[in-house]
Amino acid sequence: MSQWLSRIMLLAREILQVAAIPAFDTMEVVSCQPQPDKPGSWRAVIAVPATDHVPIRVYEIAFGAAFRIAAWMMATEPTDESRENLFAALRQDAIEPIRKLAPSGKSTMHLLRAAHASGIPFRSLGGGVHQLGWGARRRLVDRSATDRDSAVGARLSQSKALSVRALHLAGLPAPVHEVVTSLDAARSVAERLGWPIVVKPVDLDRGEGVSVDVDAARLEPAFEAALRLSPAKHVIVERQVDGVCHRLFLASGRLLYAVKRLPIGVMGDGIRSVEALVAAELAEQARRPPWRRSALRPIDDLARAALAAAGLEAASVPGPGRFVPLRRIESTAWGGVDEDVSEIVHPENLRVAIAAAELIGLDIAGIDIISPDISEPWHRNSAVISEVNFAPLLGEGEISQRHLGAFLSRLLGGDGRIPVEVFAGGEAAWRAALDRRGALGGDGAGVFVTSAARTLDGEGQDVPMPFASLHRRARALLLSAKVRALLLVVQDAEWLATGLPVDRIDSFVAVDAELHQHRSPGQPITPEEDGRLRALIRDHLHQGR
Repeated sequence: MSQWLSRIMLLAREILQVAAIPAFDTMEVVSCQPQPDKPGSWRAVIAVPATDHVPIRVYEIAFGAAFRIAAWMMATEPTDESRENLFAALRQDAIEPIRKLAPSGKSTMHLLRAAHASGIPFRSLGGGVHQLGWGARRRLVDRSATDRDSAVGARLSQSKALSVRALHLAGLPAPVHEVVTSLDAARSVAERLGWPIVVKPVDLDRGEGVSVDVDAARLEPAFEAALRLSPAKHVIVERQVDGVCHRLFLASGRLLYAVKRLPIGVMGDGIRSVEALVAAELAEQARRPPWRRSALRPIDDLARAALAAAGLEAASVPGPGRFVPLRRIESTAWGGVDEDVSEIVHPENLRVAIAAAELIGLDIAGIDIISPDISEPWHRNSAVISEVNFAPLLGEGEISQRHLGAFLSRLLGGDGRIPVEVFAGGEAAWRAALDRRGALGGDGAGVFVTSAARTLDGEGQDVPMPFASLHRRARALLLSAKVRALLLVVQDAEWLATGLPVDRIDSFVAVDAELHQHRSPGQPITPEEDGRLRALIRDHLHQGR
């Protein structure tokens, strides 16, 4: 039965992760016993690492779904139909309800998974915001955005009209466009700019509602589509420039990586037709869970138009290694394929991209440059900065995932941890912590000392807090950018109930055995409790320092 429960826990954890809950730590079966009064029934206690601001209902949904799926799989013949039924039920009964209870941005889960793999501590502050690291080395993230991105920059970047205007004023290459609210105005602007044009909503990103190669015959449907999607009901009519969109992902004024953003498509093999290649890829995608499938679709009118622009049709047999686009551009709705061009970005293109991010006020930015060749400077091939993106998608594709570690290292300058040391005992333990404070910080700057009842800041001043709990005080101090090192004085058995406030400590000194019950200061803890507490602390002692 314990092995069966172990499989259930693995499945539940996978469900949580698919639903964007950062449940990365291992769940454990604490006990599993048959119930004498209920034949065939078992009672199990399972230890599940808690995640801040995730309702208990989320775990109930995940475990309930895991039990149902396991039973269903044992009784059902695996077929294409049963697999699709399983995926549909899983999405409807577990993934979507969990996401409604604990929503999270797309980039957040990728970032937290990479942080966990790198030993970087993180903590949810609610609303999709997470703290990476502790104390003075902490950083706040929301998707790929950080606490160094300005609110003004976020506002500017979310309006294509405002951001392009700023780029023009700063002497940076930007598209020529006008904002309109009517079809007649759109036609007038298009005729003045010259066909073909680009039509898009003024206030959306990720390619939503964008139409390219728009001529007089296609203007009305393109305008109506953009107007329908625009929250402000404003549409951009833009002079089209030659080239492909290149995304330069910038972090703290430097290039993290750059990709050429190709539309969704298939790769020729010199044997099969485009239609056969698409059918084979769709069959392959169908074997994957829906949340891991690409956005590839059967050949439709948009695909036929993209094929015609490439001199192909559905029956054509493209040569080996030839990429066959099935859309004119890459977008979130249609999907796409990224090609790593980090090593060939011309320094001048990087310069203007960095200047654009600094101008708008973004520490993390996705700068989209439309260019025929990103290895040539923008002024030689008429390239333009089409968008400055706030909180650009990070970690979704293979290329982006390869740079998550570098992103975190640049963000935190390491693993984001500060020294955390524990002293256990009575008044002598408090005095030992104060002595250690002087040794760590000279004058003690940035070194905080706390017990359950008292906290001293880096200057030795009392820091009043509204609770008498070492666990809560330590957790609170780890949120403060003023804390450079933290010395915890354990004087009671609270941690036997709460667990440690950190996942690891750097040193442990058992000063004496004068420990008391958590809620009874005059009552000493039992030898058994003392042993368990010391073992718990030692289990979190980091051996690598």
